[in-house]
Amino acid sequence: MTAEITTTGISNDLQPNSSIDLMNLSSDIIESTTATTNSLLDSIDVNEPPTKKCKVTTNEKPRLLEDRIGSILSCCICLDLSTLPIYQCVNGHLMCASCFNHLLADCKLKDEQTTCPNCRCEISKSNCTRNLAVEKTISELPIQCDYCLQTYLRSEIKAHRIQNCAERPVVCDYSLLGCNWNGPFHTLSSHLTVCEYPSKTGLELIETIQAQKRAYDEEKKCLETVVDLLSLNQIGVSDLILKPFRTDDFVAKLYFETSRFTALQYQWQVRARINDNNPHPHTTVNRSLSYQLVLKSKISQTIDLKFFLLKGPHGDPSTSQVQPIIYHFEFNPNNTETEYLKLPITSQECNRMLSSSSISFRLLMVQLDKP
Repeated sequence: MTAEITTTGISNDLQPNSSIDLMNLSSDIIESTTATTNSLLDSIDVNEPPTKKCKVTTNEKPRLLEDRIGSILSCCICLDLSTLPIYQCVNGHLMCASCFNHLLADCKLKDEQTTCPNCRCEISKSNCTRNLAVEKTISELPIQCDYCLQTYLRSEIKAHRIQNCAERPVVCDYSLLGCNWNGPFHTLSSHLTVCEYPSKTGLELIETIQAQKRAYDEEKKCLETVVDLLSLNQIGVSDLILKPFRTDDFVAKLYFETSRFTALQYQWQVRARINDNNPHPHTTVNRSLSYQLVLKSKISQTIDLKFFLLKGPHGDPSTSQVQPIIYHFEFNPNNTETEYLKLPITSQECNRMLSSSSISFRLLMVQLDKP
């Protein structure tokens, strides 16, 4: 009983002291907080404006409108803005004429169905149309001149490069006499003042003039030969169409043939092949077309013949003219086929022909009179 009273008394004695200590601690914290707040308020300048939010700056410039439009109207194959005709698939994806013809030619060589590179829909010359609105829009977009680096409209850049650009490359006015100078147009006048060819004598220029005359004579001879052939009696003119076929090999090859036709009282046929019978012509960029004239009639005597090909009247109107090359061949009972002869066309023209369902041309044959 005595122990309990003693313990209780001790605990009661300690309670007042603990309350006093807590009160002293609280007052110390309040005083320190007040002092800190007062020091912060004293350090703030009343006249200083409030701080603004920092703006995030970027070095990227906004794209120009013509750049954004150009990326939309570019060809989906070459990704370039072309001055050639623009074709579109049924879903509106754009292709320039060069890529369009090349794509059709590739699939024709591989015997595959041609599809749009973007949406994989079927495309052909019958279901793809030209987009004239895109062509006109592209012609009004700016482009930089390759020579003077100035900006012009695409509809004006061709005339500028040929006629008006001061930096366009030109040759000397006396280049036909042998002067090899070339440079920007604005330096031509200064070159002409020091050019030595106007003061040269005829003996010094005779070799150059003779070379020019030889080239002129070759062109003249070709034209005279054509005129002379047309004046002969036995002339055959045939408008033919080359149709595509494929061999029965494991790797089928594309070739072309015409139907049999009659000319000069004989039966004939024309065959054609791509890249001189290359087994994989679709893997090459440059393409060529070669043809062969075959005599189908049986003969007992020699036929002396000259022939050449021209652009056909029923073909693609965009196809350029074919430069005539006259070939001479003697058909006999043991030799009724000519060698494969290259058609003088560019690789782009070859792709345009391959993209068509058939190839049209005109064949002129002249039987020479026996001496």
